[in-house]
Amino acid sequence: MPKALPYEGRFKTVMEALQRGDKDVALDEANRWHADQPGDVLSLVALGEAFEAKGDVKSAARAYGSILELFSFRADSRRFAGERLERLADARALALAVDTYGKAAEQRPDHPASHRLYAFALLKKGDHEKAFEAMKKGATRTYPMGRFRGVDRILKEDLGLVAAAWIHAQPARAGEIKAKLREAGGVEESGPSLRFVLNWETDANDVDFHIRDGKGGHAYYSQMRLPSGGELYADVTTGYGPECFTIRGARDQRAYPYTLQAHYYSRGPMGYGMGKLQVLEHDGNGKLSFEERPFVVMIDRAYVDMGTVDKSTKLADAAAMNP
Repeated sequence: MPKALPYEGRFKTVMEALQRGDKDVALDEANRWHADQPGDVLSLVALGEAFEAKGDVKSAARAYGSILELFSFRADSRRFAGERLERLADARALALAVDTYGKAAEQRPDHPASHRLYAFALLKKGDHEKAFEAMKKGATRTYPMGRFRGVDRILKEDLGLVAAAWIHAQPARAGEIKAKLREAGGVEESGPSLRFVLNWETDANDVDFHIRDGKGGHAYYSQMRLPSGGELYADVTTGYGPECFTIRGARDQRAYPYTLQAHYYSRGPMGYGMGKLQVLEHDGNGKLSFEERPFVVMIDRAYVDMGTVDKSTKLADAAAMNP
């Protein structure tokens, strides 16, 4: 399998230091970089990464939030900052992520990633009805012809997942919620599933999603299914995604571990690419669990390592995020 080498320059220096466990070295380099170039987004990301490694969530949130101050007028930068904030699993950071995702959805409603990021962040906050309405906006609108292949299926299933979580939280409203789901054309999600959803914040770009299982299977754009089970819905070649791979069935039927990569064809005009892999598990009864894996890539045609998912991978229960 190709090795991922997605960084260069000072960002590479910081990330290599973190990989070695030299947290203080990484933070010192990130601080000096930001002092030299305070308007460089990647210096803020490096700061956030270093603070996260040191367990300083408040400072990491401040670093990622600064991206919004620089580029609040850009929906893609709003999403990228929100993806970083959401990973912190902190109530205040999540509230800021909800706000910026909502503004991104207002700025660019023609970007489906904005709607699903906003809806799932609202769900984590415990705002189930608002989450349903946010996802419904994305699932019931049209998108530019020839773009966002497979997104209709993704969003209608996402709407079903939000509805399942809403019913789990408010079972007395089950009939009403199911009626709303049918009216919106959503897909009822009543069985267990594991979903890997990739989105990236570079337009007019082709990012290929690669999924390998523990039995040696490999799914990607020219082989969309794993023999062990699971399907890649579509190959998006025009930018932003999302691309979704879903495995249906009980946990003990899955071919763990799953190894995940993105092949990034071009960094785009900013000189770097950015985005997020979301791991989303549904127990079949409305309990949703998440892990957010934001990424940066700085090398054209790099294979970006998105990590593995196995039986021991700890996903965060959405209900526990809003006690």
